[in-house]
Parts: sequence; C-alpha cells; structure tokens
Amino acid sequence: MEILDLLHPRDILLRDPAQAKRPLLEAIARQLSSRTGLSFVSVLSALLDREKLGATYIGQGIGLPHAMLERLREPAAVLAILQQPIPYHTPHEQSVDVVLGVVWPREGATDFLNALARFCRQRSQPQVLKKVRGAASAEEVLAHLSRPMDAAPLSIPGLSSLQPRAQAAERWGWR
Repeated sequence: MEILDLLHPRDILLRDPAQAKRPLLEAIARQLSSRTGLSFVSVLSALLDREKLGATYIGQGIGLPHAMLERLREPAAVLAILQQPIPYHTPHEQSVDVVLGVVWPREGATDFLNALARFCRQRSQPQVLKKVRGAASAEEVLAHLSRPMDAAPLSIPGLSSLQPRAQAAERWGWR
C-alpha cells in the first residue's frame, strides 16, 4: 500500500490555522479519528506518545506525526498544509508547514516503513513542496503529489536505503 493511496481530498487540511504543535496534532487526530472509527482521545494519545520519543521532523519544513495502533484495521493519513510555519520542538527548533499524519496497524510496521520511505523520497523534493504549499485546493495538492517525479529522489535522514530498516524502525519508534 502507498501513503498517497490513503489521501483523499477530505484528508487534506489546506491552510490549517494551527499556531502551535498541540493544536495541529489535535486537528490531525480529529481527522484520523473520523477516518478510522477510533476515539479522538486514543489517536491523539498515540500521536503525543510518539512525539515524546522525539520530534517527527524530517526536514524541509515537513513534520510526520505517526502512530502504530493495535486496534486499527486499515491505515489512514491526513496531510495538513499550514497557513504559517510553526515550531516543531526539534533539537534545532525547526518549523513545519507541511505535516503528514499517519496511523498504521501495529502488525504492519514493515509495510509502513517501506511506504513512508517511498512517499518521502518521491514527494519531498523542493519543486513538489513548492507546488503543494501554493496549491489552492485539496484536489490540486493531490494532483501535485500524484505527478511522476522528474528529479532524483531526495535523501531523507533515517529513511535512506543505506540504513537498515530495523534500525530506522527503532529510531522512529515503530517497534
């Protein structure tokens, strides 16, 4: 399964007004909760617990809050494009303005890691991010994400093919 297959126009929070990390995670949890049937509190708690392990900032203004859940049957994703960048509580106080929230069944950790790596390598290129950030509609965001990539994939720390998957899974709290 591909992350892009999980995103529909209703899953794009375009020009989200969040001004801090907690309200952003609440908006993402609310959407993921409605998509999965899980309670808002359980989704938010899982996202917050994962963030306690370390900020899920992957570079270039992109945040990736995620959680592996026992009671989840199918994965779900939400993409938030923020009105303004917000601090993301990283060691170097980086800000984010594009945030992909994902919940995935715990027994599918390897599938999640592979899908996430493919999505990040293919869609975190500067020219794609510029178009996504400037999109006027959710449909336009998805169209930009769906286009074939022309340039070489961007290397994302912790997701490169040189790092063993198990080590990356452990680093990102997917185990």
